[in-house]
Amino acid sequence: MPAVVRRLVPGPTLKRWAKGVRRCKIDAGRRPVPAVFFPRRPWPSVLGGIRGQRTMRRRAQLRGPIFGRVARGAGLGAGGMWAYGIALLLTLVATGFTAVCHELGLGDVEFAWFFVSIALASCYGTAPGVFAGVLAGFLTNFVFIPPLYDLQIEMDDVLRTLVYVTVSLVIGKLVRARQRAEAEAKDREGLLSYVAHELRTPLGAISSWAELIRRGTIPAERLPHAAEVILRNGKLLGRITQDLVDLSRMALGTLSLRREPLDPAQVVSDCVAGVRETALQKGVVIEEAVRPVGEMLADRERLSQVVGNVLNNAIRFTPAGGEVHVQLRGDGRRAVLTVTDTGGGIPPQLLPRVFEPGMRHAGSEGFGLGLTIARDIVEHHGGTISAHSDGEGLGASFTIVLPVSAAARG
Repeated sequence: MPAVVRRLVPGPTLKRWAKGVRRCKIDAGRRPVPAVFFPRRPWPSVLGGIRGQRTMRRRAQLRGPIFGRVARGAGLGAGGMWAYGIALLLTLVATGFTAVCHELGLGDVEFAWFFVSIALASCYGTAPGVFAGVLAGFLTNFVFIPPLYDLQIEMDDVLRTLVYVTVSLVIGKLVRARQRAEAEAKDREGLLSYVAHELRTPLGAISSWAELIRRGTIPAERLPHAAEVILRNGKLLGRITQDLVDLSRMALGTLSLRREPLDPAQVVSDCVAGVRETALQKGVVIEEAVRPVGEMLADRERLSQVVGNVLNNAIRFTPAGGEVHVQLRGDGRRAVLTVTDTGGGIPPQLLPRVFEPGMRHAGSEGFGLGLTIARDIVEHHGGTISAHSDGEGLGASFTIVLPVSAAARG
């Protein structure tokens, strides 16, 4: 059955309408008109409220002044509050917008929406509507919004600080990375220059003596000496090549150690015996004070390489008539090897960098790669190596500390 709605329609004449003559009109087949100020739609529209308010005003005109006051109050809920609801929504949107853009001078937008809300709430001509619009607009724009602004300002300060700290950290990391890259590039260039210099000397000696032998201009009694020079420089080339290989392995982290129980005192004594002839040829005296320190777990070949590099470095910088003192002592938990020479010493500004590859100073042929490799090998064994010098011309001292493992002690 089609819905039947009873609608109040003004009469055809002013007289009949003023007297409140009711005229009923039945509309069949149409959708029911919504209730007076409670529309059936889940989200009532402003038009629905306006229509309901108009209906209530018409009923007020028909039913008298008492009912008219009630109708006008109900009209506020029907139309005015929905209008103000839209104004409030727009106010909140504008407030959110101004919270982001208040630093650009757009903070006065909310006050414009305050007056818009008053106008929308009072457009129905009811005193309660005007009062409600003014009160709600005041509370919204002057009570609830300022704390949001304060919070926004605090958040701006926090965000600004976070951005500043983040940018500072990023820039600092980039600057340090660039400095490291530049330092590594400089060290790499210095290392290449050092390697080229070190390779040029033995290669030149080998080429010169080989050319003399090829031409047959060397007397027979000089041939053994020529062969010795070629052999010695060939070994030097092999040592430099091996140092480069070891340095590359250490940089890549692929250096392997074959640990075994060994006597550090025996290793040091063997190394001293191996360089003693070189020291005698240069006129350098080696004094040895090696005490037993027990066994330790270490790579014999690598440990011999470390001791040999330190001894060769001491002999290299000690003039004829100088001395090199080798001392090994222990306390049951660690072995301490000290190599002291009476050579030219190390300048204070160069002392922290003696373990860098190819480090050299004016008037010196450089420390080479031996100390760099020695440091890395000692650190792979869990030990430390350090250098000390009182200045140029006052000699230098190198100290190697290696832990004695519990397995080797027990």
